[in-house]
Amino acid sequence: MNQGFNLFAEALVFVHGTRAESEAALHAALCEKSGDTETAETWRKLQASVREFRAKSDCYNRKAA
Repeated sequence: MNQGFNLFAEALVFVHGTRAESEAALHAALCEKSGDTETAETWRKLQASVREFRAKSDCYNRKAA
């Protein structure tokens, strides 16, 4: 994943904690439902970035520096 997705994933985890991946999935589903497949795909990529971030991190809700 590129750095932009990684930073956004970290921000999602900071704001939503353990629910960050679910939030990204929810946004993807809402976009798909409204027919915006391009934005839905972006949210799916963010969901994967959150999953990667959580796997690498020992803390789900880190404070931003």
